[in-house]
Amino acid sequence: MCKTTDPLIDSASAFASVWAGALTGFGDQVGEHPATGAPGAPGAAAGTSFGTISVAPAQLDVETMSDAGLLRALRAGYTLKRQVDALLVRAAGELSVRSRPSLGQGGLAKSSGHTSPASLITELGRVTLAEAGKTVRLGEATTAPVSLLGERLPAPFELVADAVNTGVVQVDAAQSIITALTQATPRALPEHVVAAEEELVEFAAHHPADTVRKLSISWRDALDTDGIAPREEALIAARSLRWSKQGNGLERCTIDLDPLGAGYVRTMIDAMVGDALRAVRFQGDGAVGEDRDACGADHVELPDPRTIPRIAADALIDVARHMMGCSTSPGPLPHTTLVIRMTLEQLQSGLGAAQLDGVEDPISAGAARRLAADAELIPAVLGGNSQILDLGVGRRLFTRAQRIAFAERDGGCAITDCGRPPSYTEAHHIHWWSHGGTTNLNNGILLCTGHHHVIHQGWTVQVIDNVPWFIPPASIDPTRTPRRGGKLPTPTLT
Repeated sequence: MCKTTDPLIDSASAFASVWAGALTGFGDQVGEHPATGAPGAPGAAAGTSFGTISVAPAQLDVETMSDAGLLRALRAGYTLKRQVDALLVRAAGELSVRSRPSLGQGGLAKSSGHTSPASLITELGRVTLAEAGKTVRLGEATTAPVSLLGERLPAPFELVADAVNTGVVQVDAAQSIITALTQATPRALPEHVVAAEEELVEFAAHHPADTVRKLSISWRDALDTDGIAPREEALIAARSLRWSKQGNGLERCTIDLDPLGAGYVRTMIDAMVGDALRAVRFQGDGAVGEDRDACGADHVELPDPRTIPRIAADALIDVARHMMGCSTSPGPLPHTTLVIRMTLEQLQSGLGAAQLDGVEDPISAGAARRLAADAELIPAVLGGNSQILDLGVGRRLFTRAQRIAFAERDGGCAITDCGRPPSYTEAHHIHWWSHGGTTNLNNGILLCTGHHHVIHQGWTVQVIDNVPWFIPPASIDPTRTPRRGGKLPTPTLT
């Protein structure tokens, strides 16, 4: 097989080789399908053609892969997907250039019978208009535009363009970076925007798209603190709630909320969901209950059979049912304090941004100051000496004040890519309490139930300079390379 220098062909070749190598029993007769014996190119299984290589039918072969082989195949497949997505983005950007308004009816999209490049792509790719529009917008942001004189100009985001075109950065992550920097650019120094683009592209090369989106928002607000208040007003004005009837009898409620409104609602719902997830249910002799002592030792523990979206919906219904039957205002629900994180300077001046637990976009510090008197809103900076944050071994459970401090440090589940809010988590002793560990801030961390179980499977946790680090067991990573946890690093401008 001849060697190529095209990244797309190289990725396709690598994918075919990894896929073939992952098949159980494959390797003695290179180029021969392990099930059928059909000949194929060296290092590849027979089946669908990829230029000069062949890929075996996925439906027939995937069941025969080992666990390690399946993971290698998925990794190689997504590498190939990034290359294909990059090619589509580049093509969509060029389609937009050749369909620019200055060409009139001679533009490629209109001459093909479509009103826009996105509309044409829906026909070519058989995709939704939303997906086509996203591809076109990313293509426009990473493709060199053409001036009125027909000259090619620099791409708006050249670093992102290079990262996408080489398959280093996934398209959704690239779109998050571009959206955030576009919003910040009008009121930010050009050199700061370039620095932010460099940091985000480097980060996106090693992290999932959801995590990149969160960091992009942080960079946007670090670049443009003055723009938070105007954006906040526009988002409040755009609040909406709509009902629609589903064909199967369900009623769909679509709610668009600004960050502050979302903070209130999410805090309430997340607290109720967290309580349901932590509840212990037992079954035995045909009975179901939540009392361990009453159920006895012969009863088995049961998980909640509901999905998290179902629990959240049930929680909202419970709140509505309570409000309809209550003649007075209900008291605060357990664990529903909404924490606003901000610096002392921001609290005193009212300038800058404040962050709500569980909500990605910030609110203005001025809005946070106006809310600080609310009994159920606690700025994290207001924790005074009266709050006991460090306790000895005589107390096993972490206090509410300690959990708030953990949430400030970890942002929820301390596994960076998890995304579970603080109300879904449990406070975990890094050095086990049963082994003499203390109940204080240096020995605690927030973990969701799922990751709490995972950490007990041989992982080591360390908190260094107020940042949690997770060291995997050798069975997962032979090098045992530490993985950063907690909140994303705060953007800094120089």
